[in-house]
Amino acid sequence: MNNPNKDSGKILMASLAGLGAGIIAGVLLAPEDGRSSRENVRQSLTEAGDELNLTLKRWTTNLKAKAGKKQSPADDQLVMHGSWDDVRAQLRNNYDELTEDDLDYQEGGEQELLGRLQTRLGKTKDEIVELISKITK
Repeated sequence: MNNPNKDSGKILMASLAGLGAGIIAGVLLAPEDGRSSRENVRQSLTEAGDELNLTLKRWTTNLKAKAGKKQSPADDQLVMHGSWDDVRAQLRNNYDELTEDDLDYQEGGEQELLGRLQTRLGKTKDEIVELISKITK
């Protein structure tokens, strides 16, 4: 029979050679550098976290509504005291992620506006209405 120590050495050398070849192949064949890969993973996780946060907020709001909690009149309509242009400018200054399309407002389109702002900012409708109300006071 062969010497067990000699066989163990061969197995170790073969494993190390395979590991080294795999690392070299991975580095040479990688589609992008490590920094880009980490940034893509971070961005994907951030988006997933934001989506989860928004879903939980909506779920909580729906549970409260189903539990019989009365909704405030602010939920039914958006009341502004002042010009929309002033509110739009303030929102753009405070939230860089908002685009002009997000802030497009036509009279009677309050619900669409609130929906866009909810999605973009990850806030509930109540939070958006309160935010706009504070700006217009």
